[in-house]
Amino acid sequence: MTKRKITREEALAKFQAAKEKKQECLTLLEKSMKETYKERTGKDAEKFFAL
Repeated sequence: MTKRKITREEALAKFQAAKEKKQECLTLLEKSMKETYKERTGKDAEKFFAL
């Protein structure tokens, strides 16, 4: 079993894909959390924070 070194371009492409997926997930999470907050309190959420 040999390990193949990945090129800089491949590493950057992989990193960029992960970054885009994270942004999509954060968008969905924000939407769902704001909807839940609105249902629970009746007020609009002003802020959203996630690591």
